[in-house]
Amino acid sequence: MNTSRIRSALITAALLAAPVAVSGQVTIGPVLAFENDANFGIGASLGTALNDLGEGFGLLADFLIFFPEAGDYFELNGNVTYDFPLEDSSVVPFLLGGLNIARSSTDLGGSNTNLGLNLGGGLDFDLGNFRPTAGVRAQLEGGDGLVFFITLPFQTGG
Repeated sequence: MNTSRIRSALITAALLAAPVAVSGQVTIGPVLAFENDANFGIGASLGTALNDLGEGFGLLADFLIFFPEAGDYFELNGNVTYDFPLEDSSVVPFLLGGLNIARSSTDLGGSNTNLGLNLGGGLDFDLGNFRPTAGVRAQLEGGDGLVFFITLPFQTGG
């Protein structure tokens, strides 16, 4: 399957999933990240359960600004997650998949914007209202890199 077909399928899936209602609990907070080409990044994350998709499904979105040696690089990620709860544990492993929009520019004035696919996973730590997450995602097409991330969100709402 060629890249344009994959990209079209992902965009269609995202548009179909957009109307899905979110639950009352939302997590919001800072993100720290390291990308193998763009180095260190900081940003903000938003997470919530997507109960209409089924038990264990959620949304994890973030905006990250990276600090490469030359130029600018930022990305916007929207991922659907699936949790694998462990009995009597405050640690929850998860898988993620979603879309990535990456924009880079150079000091010489050139810029590039790409749409890509994220695949990855990690661990969610349930510490009451504080819900840190550590994970890794491979960016296929868009950012074309491997991103290690830590979110430090607090739970709000219902």
